[in-house]
Amino acid sequence: MKVADLLNEHGLKWFKGSQILFGILWGIFGSAMLINNNIANIILAMNIAFIIRNRLDFTNHQIASTMIIIAFLFTSTFNPVLFSVFYLIFIVFGSLKDYVGDILKKKSIAATLNESMLYYPIPTLIYCVIYGNWIIFWAFLLYTVSYDITKYIAKNKGFV
Repeated sequence: MKVADLLNEHGLKWFKGSQILFGILWGIFGSAMLINNNIANIILAMNIAFIIRNRLDFTNHQIASTMIIIAFLFTSTFNPVLFSVFYLIFIVFGSLKDYVGDILKKKSIAATLNESMLYYPIPTLIYCVIYGNWIIFWAFLLYTVSYDITKYIAKNKGFV
């Protein structure tokens, strides 16, 4: 996901069409994460929150999100309670991240923690402590860690 973002907004150049290719790959891998109905509902909440927060601002982002939402429609059952809880979490904390990073451009420990998107693994950890189904926590922890590592490497290479 972050590589697709770097190809659009941050000056990474690979080859002609790489932006679209990485949007499609993001969509394929995002759709593959719909292995569990609970994960699928949380990923749907994440994607709808991306739309509302206007984070799908390039064609490759839109391709990926569309693929994930269509895959959800064909493979999963909507759970309105689970979806709503995580949607609200992602909207509130994602919007806070957007505001601090994009508007205030703050550079502090709190801003760094906010930028690391802990609002994905922490709520899923709480959910898993209560309900079990630990694959949800591990999926979102892996997503967050890999996104942050990619962002860190890109920053050190001068792309962020």
